[in-house]
Order: sequence, then structure tokens, then C-alpha cells
Amino acid sequence: MANKKQIKKSEKQKVNPLMIGAVAVAAIAVSLVLFAPKGSKNSNAGSVNTTETIASANTAEAAASSKKAALNDDGDVVINVADITENATFYEYDFNGTTMGFFAVKASDGTIRTALNTCQVCNGSPYAYFEQQGDSFQCQNCGNQFSLDMIGQERGGCNPVPITEDDEKANDTKIVIPAKYFKDNAERFTNWKKF
Repeated sequence: MANKKQIKKSEKQKVNPLMIGAVAVAAIAVSLVLFAPKGSKNSNAGSVNTTETIASANTAEAAASSKKAALNDDGDVVINVADITENATFYEYDFNGTTMGFFAVKASDGTIRTALNTCQVCNGSPYAYFEQQGDSFQCQNCGNQFSLDMIGQERGGCNPVPITEDDEKANDTKIVIPAKYFKDNAERFTNWKKF
């Protein structure tokens, strides 16, 4: 009878290390699931994505500060020059269900600059839009900053898509941007602000 008790005791001692190992593995697996970053697909899974943080923090503010573009009878956008200051006015224009953003701002030389509110490099991203920070504009996708005085002056690179003098008709009181200009650029906004 002593032999049976010794065998059972010996079996219990073998089970305990296996049980402890299994519990440890399960605990590690649960910890990884609970504490792993959510939604990250890159090797920097534990790092903070500042672009997403900035964009999400400013999205409500940017949406609240955008206004619907005023249109004339031909469907062209009309901007009143008197309404434009050094603080950009952000507009939204709807082209066949695609929301397009643009803005107007007064440069330091007093001229009114207009641009599509999407980055020429990043425009496939929902975060490829600019927000004003003092006298510069920052792409919410890549973080590049662009001088207010360069708005409407440069094509290519990480800056807002310029609406040039050739693209618009302007006088002392208003700027008119033809509907055709928006139609020609609608593709740039396929994913714009679709978070």
C-alpha cells in the first residue's frame, strides 16, 4: 500500500510543473492580447503615431471651421475678398458626392492665395489635409509645414495644390473658381477625411 501512495505522490509532483508551465504560457498569451497596441500593422507597434494623434485631435475643430462654398448660378465657387484674412477660411465643395476641401488666406504681401486643401504627395491618405499653425500650414499626414506666403505659388512636393491665377477669375471684390476646376481635381479627394 505504501507503494501506491508513493506512486500517486510521484505523479502529482510531475503534474505540478506541467500545470505551472501551462498556466505561465496562458498568462503570457493573455498579457500579449490585452496589452498589445490595437490597429497597428507596422513594426513600430508600440510607438505613438503622432500623425494620427494630431489628426484625430484636430478633426472636430477642422470640420467645425470649414464652411460650405458659396456658388453662383453656373455652379462656380464665389469667394468674397473682404472675408479673407491671415487666418485661412476653409471651404468644402461637393462634386457628385465627393467632398473637396480648399482654402483662401491673405499672404503677408496682401494678396489672396487659394489652394485645394490636400497635399500633393500624400493625397491618397484620409489625413492629407492642411491645418494652419500661425504663418504656416501643416500636412496632417506627413507633418511637413509650408509657409503661408508660398500658398498658390508652388506645384509638386508636399504642399497644398495651388489654385493659380490661370485657374480662377479675380477682381477687387470676389474670386470665382470655375466648377470645371473642381471636376478636374475631384480624384485627389477620393479618400479625403474618410477616417
